[in-house]
Amino acid sequence: MSFASSPLFLLALFLFNNDPTSIKGIIKDKETNEPIPFAHVVVGDVINISNIDGEFVISAKEISDGEELKISYMGYEVYQEELHNIKDFYTIYLEPSTIQLEEVVVMTGKSLMETVFDRFHLNYEMDRLHMIGYYKESMSDWNSMYYIAEGIMDIYVPSNVDKLNEALVRPIRTRKKVFRQIDIINEVLGGNASDMAQSSIWRKSSFLHPKNRTNYDYQYSGYTNMGDHEVYIIDFEPINKKGNTSGKIYVDYESHAILKIEYFPILKDYAFWESVSWTEEYEKRNGIYELFSVSFDGTSTHNEFNYHALLVVNECFVIDEIPNEYRLLNSQYSFFEEAVEDFSDAFWNGYNFIKLDVESAQLVHATSKF
Repeated sequence: MSFASSPLFLLALFLFNNDPTSIKGIIKDKETNEPIPFAHVVVGDVINISNIDGEFVISAKEISDGEELKISYMGYEVYQEELHNIKDFYTIYLEPSTIQLEEVVVMTGKSLMETVFDRFHLNYEMDRLHMIGYYKESMSDWNSMYYIAEGIMDIYVPSNVDKLNEALVRPIRTRKKVFRQIDIINEVLGGNASDMAQSSIWRKSSFLHPKNRTNYDYQYSGYTNMGDHEVYIIDFEPINKKGNTSGKIYVDYESHAILKIEYFPILKDYAFWESVSWTEEYEKRNGIYELFSVSFDGTSTHNEFNYHALLVVNECFVIDEIPNEYRLLNSQYSFFEEAVEDFSDAFWNGYNFIKLDVESAQLVHATSKF
């Protein structure tokens, strides 16, 4: 038997061919040369975003010759490049776009949203989903950082017909660094990815749920572009005491799918949060719009603490059933119980992640603590 046909050689060849390929770079405004944070970066079915400094890393197990790198951000033209010989580092400039809807039809916010709701079952996935995503939490006050925690999460989202009320989450790799110990950390740290993985599209308590939609007034307020989508902007706010949220909804001109939601729950007699805000974004994969990223920002009462959480769904697959072994890993599970303090890029081992911004990197690599 030749070495080339030996089991060890074939195993090594299999492992080599399945090593993820990472593409790294920075995204900038072509006119100002300023970095563009939170831009969408897509290779095949894998999606990630740039950090606050405009830097990005995206990894995919298979990148065929000629695969397309696509980058988009609200208010800019889409950048597209075929990948042949992958470079060590990409510097990518986005050009501000000029918005020109082919035909501006005067519509009310109410009529637009009626069309949006009518197309929910066409535009959004209703099946059970398996997601692999990057999750991050941090807490600070006006002077210093209290902790930074990050992880790669295995997430199972039930369908509308399932009896499960929440997404189930298993941490794959986690790391954290605590700079200052405070009692409130244990109350906040862990569990939020489960809530964030269930979007406002299908969540029963959502302002978009059929039983809640009539509690809001919808006003058309203009249009913009998001990547290669021309988008209506709709403002919404409560019209009665049952409404508890206000914000903006960004709707695709052609499909009438919601691409982005920015919303602000109205807090009444709430013991902890002074104010909170959510942002959800959706990307089209395999003909269906799927949740891509969710961010949460909260300021505690008396403006003492600022809490931030981010979930980015890098990969998403339709599945037949949720594995039984994941049923105990619910929102009460602490993602970071076994987290390590390794803040090197090599820690992620080929998974998709968001690079630490310069300020955070200086914090975690500092030898002294606060």
